[in-house]
Amino acid sequence: MKFKNRTFFLLLLAVLVTPGIAAGKASEVLVTIGPAKVTAADLETAVRSSPFATQFNTMDEPEQAALRGNLLKRLVALRLLRLEAGARGLDQRPEFIQELQDYRTSRLYRYYIQKLREQLVIPEDKEQELKAAYAGQPDALAAARASVLAEDFRQLRLLSLRMLREKRHVEFHLDRVSDDIKPDTVLMEGDGLRLTYGDIVHQGDFPKTPDAGWIEEQVYQQTELLLFAREAADEGVNVDAEVAAYADELLPAMMMEALEKEWIPDEKALKAHFDANPELARVPERWHVGQLVVSSYAQAAAMKRRIEQGESLFVLAGRYSIDPWGRSHNGDMGWFKEGEGVPAIEQRLKSMADGEVSDIIRTGKGYHLVTVIERRPGKTRNFASMKDKVRQSIVDERLAAYLETLQEKYPVEWKVLANGDGGKGAAGG
Repeated sequence: MKFKNRTFFLLLLAVLVTPGIAAGKASEVLVTIGPAKVTAADLETAVRSSPFATQFNTMDEPEQAALRGNLLKRLVALRLLRLEAGARGLDQRPEFIQELQDYRTSRLYRYYIQKLREQLVIPEDKEQELKAAYAGQPDALAAARASVLAEDFRQLRLLSLRMLREKRHVEFHLDRVSDDIKPDTVLMEGDGLRLTYGDIVHQGDFPKTPDAGWIEEQVYQQTELLLFAREAADEGVNVDAEVAAYADELLPAMMMEALEKEWIPDEKALKAHFDANPELARVPERWHVGQLVVSSYAQAAAMKRRIEQGESLFVLAGRYSIDPWGRSHNGDMGWFKEGEGVPAIEQRLKSMADGEVSDIIRTGKGYHLVTVIERRPGKTRNFASMKDKVRQSIVDERLAAYLETLQEKYPVEWKVLANGDGGKGAAGG
């Protein structure tokens, strides 16, 4: 999504970094999207789930605000796609209903398995035996305890499974497996339970009937899943909230699948886009970078002299770098891709030999000394190896315009701004 108004975007970032929003008042509505909404709690969940979650506290306020702003835009986009998926009736499709049922079953199964694990305790006499056998070897003792608990769990699981099979009067009909087996052929049945060949092998998954041993294994596994899930449900385990959250994730994904089929009906569409955008074939150069950044030229010059006299840039970065991430990682900044970094630093990286330490580079964040630990040269790839990237390029290009149209259908109102200045914010695409 793009913001039509740069001032609006900057204002949004300013609001997002204020203490109330940054702390995430759970019930506070940040954005309404037609009948849907995004709350501060939703935004904080997105922050914690993002790939940058572990780095978030090391970022400065503008960086944190930018991340929150981007995640908020993404949440708005997901709400728009979910609303449109509902309008198209995707939530009524059999495959959606089946996916939710499968998810419900898997969550109930996990609850039951966890319940079995929580019943396991190593008896005191066995615990003392292990401590005597592995005295002074804490790692070996921990491994031995884990081995005992794993075996106890295996036996408890098998005992529970046997009891539930008897309770539900489960019967297997694996003798019905043949080369001409039909999808509705029943392979397992019990009280309120039923598995058919079509439940195990979906149409089109295999060109011919799979090996009978493989089918048998799948039937036993699915039976265990169903039995444990049914028992958890009978014991009152409620996973409705988890299933609803999964549906909120699944519907936008299904909507994107539908849109992709519309936008990319065949390989010709991919090839045409590839030919029209030759830059897609270019794989940018990448550098694994070491960096020390300080606040003054004089200090950078002193660091440079110390490195030239034999001290390590990485040791010095761990002590003196003013960049929190770099200091905590001893100057190892990870991999950077051409076109995504600071231009002045990038230009120097291109001309440096691996292991060479740069001259002093000044940026808005300070005075830098950088080195290339290793590099991956850029290259040009052919269409056959680029299909996934071309597909994603088409989707990205079309999605921005599509979200603009959805905002006309489902008006977006930025409450995060209205709460700050008393007015309404205009939504951007």
